[in-house]
Amino acid sequence: MNRIKILFFGSAIFFTIFVFSLYICKFAVAKGGNALNQGSVIRIAMVMPVEGRYAFFGKQFVNGMLLSLKKSGASKVKFIIVNLSLSAGKTNIYDLFKSLSKKDVSAIIGPLFAGQLKYFAKYSDEFKIPVITPSPVVAKKDLSHYVFGYGMTLKQEIKTDMKYAYKHGIKSVSVIYPYYGYGPLTLRYIAFYAKKYGITLLNKTAYNKNTVDFFNNFDNIVIFNAITDRNVTAAERAELGVTKYDLMNGITKSKPNIPFGGLFVLGGKSKLELILTQLVYYNITGFPLFTLSSIDSRRFMEKNSFYMENSFFPDGFFKYARNEIVKKFSSAYKKSYGKAPNILSAEGYDIGKIVIKAAALSSKAADLNLSNRQNAYKGVNFYKAILKVKKIKGVCGVINLKNNIFHKSLYLFNYKNGKIYILKNPLG
Repeated sequence: MNRIKILFFGSAIFFTIFVFSLYICKFAVAKGGNALNQGSVIRIAMVMPVEGRYAFFGKQFVNGMLLSLKKSGASKVKFIIVNLSLSAGKTNIYDLFKSLSKKDVSAIIGPLFAGQLKYFAKYSDEFKIPVITPSPVVAKKDLSHYVFGYGMTLKQEIKTDMKYAYKHGIKSVSVIYPYYGYGPLTLRYIAFYAKKYGITLLNKTAYNKNTVDFFNNFDNIVIFNAITDRNVTAAERAELGVTKYDLMNGITKSKPNIPFGGLFVLGGKSKLELILTQLVYYNITGFPLFTLSSIDSRRFMEKNSFYMENSFFPDGFFKYARNEIVKKFSSAYKKSYGKAPNILSAEGYDIGKIVIKAAALSSKAADLNLSNRQNAYKGVNFYKAILKVKKIKGVCGVINLKNNIFHKSLYLFNYKNGKIYILKNPLG
């Protein structure tokens, strides 16, 4: 499950990698001639980081898409994979689109990195090649005419958490968030949905990359009970667990006054571990904890289960779902790759299904227009075919296309009493 999950040479180097990382994963060749010229192949470029630091993320996504080729109706689809590093910028991406347009690519899947999406948007319009992006952050300004969004976004995750809070009578929330990365953007989403659902955003407190002691953040959201060494007996000190550090800061580990009904705790796993353990240390407990899909990891939960009581988190995929579609996908994925799928694998598989369905619609259009069959697979016409994929059932749930976004619901999980409960299931 999980994902936040969090993604971002001259030209000669770029094209060297391009040549060596470009390979054909599936192809259909018509007998007696060039398949492309006969209109029997639809080329889809997967532009992902499959080498270097972020290769893990790209490969998980690619694996899912390749698995989709085992679905019926995939015989006309050919995937080509292009390595795209985080460092690739405007010039690299322009050259990439120019090269792919000459290869009669019908669509591009990518990028994973939100920072590159604005260039994909610009050149998808210029070269008339549709793009489907699984980026976790899709801003309206990056959704050009030819760009389709698909993926579990930060906005979706926050909406899922806040909607649950609203439905269960939580009137106010506070937020601990990182003052870097996606932190400020996530805070804006929380403020937006708090206003939408009539929930009061009481206090927000940010930390920086070097923060390891979160006492000052806690001091901004709760009211500690002040004490001094003079009015605490040895027995009371033993009972309350008061330390010299507590006395120095004028606090006690007796229950502080907690004004909020729920607390959003945001950040990477290493920061979350520190925050969650220190919340318990200062006895700041007894309320719902809302976080994101980044904590949806077996290793993380096993290590921090004691500190996660009554925590809520969303995700876009659940590999242990009893749904038959998910069971078959998880089994096939493990058989093919030797490991269980994750959210990126699932999203890759679902986008593969979208592409295959669009290919079928494009092929149908080609059959009706035999005199101009080759053009039926070009970018503009394939873009029109994607627009016709209004609804599809994938391993992440039912997917609906609206305003160039493939919308899907998320799971919502609750960790309580050592168990994980599914509160919301997009597959029913």
